[in-house]
Amino acid sequence: MKNKSFITIVAAVLLFASCNRPYDTVYSTYKDGSPKLVFTVIDGKGGEVTRLGEKMYYENGKLMYDKHFDGNKPCGIWKFYYENGQLHAEGSFDKNDSIGSDWKLFKDNGEDFYTEQYDSMVVLAVTADHRPLSVSYFKDNTEMRFQFNENYTINTRGLVKNGLKEGRWEFFYANGQKMLEANYSKGIENGAYNSYRDNGIPYFRGFYINGQRANIWEFYDEAGNLAGRQDFDTH
Repeated sequence: MKNKSFITIVAAVLLFASCNRPYDTVYSTYKDGSPKLVFTVIDGKGGEVTRLGEKMYYENGKLMYDKHFDGNKPCGIWKFYYENGQLHAEGSFDKNDSIGSDWKLFKDNGEDFYTEQYDSMVVLAVTADHRPLSVSYFKDNTEMRFQFNENYTINTRGLVKNGLKEGRWEFFYANGQKMLEANYSKGIENGAYNSYRDNGIPYFRGFYINGQRANIWEFYDEAGNLAGRQDFDTH
């Protein structure tokens, strides 16, 4: 009789364990019915459902990101992907559940994102969904800083020296077109300062000296024709 009772208890435990396994549930879909947002969950006591993971897909079916959670806190390895399927960023949220650690970044062709020599790389800021937003590669007392758009293209890049912008900085639209070229000296605009529309047509061209507009600035219309000039030279 005791053996029968023991077998019954073991069977019940095994049945509960087999039912209490993580599973995927589709939270939202695209118009064609393909999955957009998928949660990995596990059933708990009292009908409670705990989220263990989250996957977002592009409309072409490629994975956009893969996340893991412990309760409501990020944990484990998180991965973000370009629309072509290549890995964009990978980081661990086991040591730091707010900004992550041990980040690796890649170009959309699979190559390392930054190939110059550097001593260390740090993710300075992440977006609301914990995707790398601002990244710096450090070498001695300088750093090469990058900021990304929502589609993982570069938004901003430039050199920082002793905590201040130095040399040429470039700013880009999400489509990859250059938005602005600016030159700095110890954090102050100093040199050529050129702005462009999102189709590559110039918006204006100018020059700064120690943070002040100088010389002749040129302004262009939407067709790229010179629309006007203004002389800021006070020398």
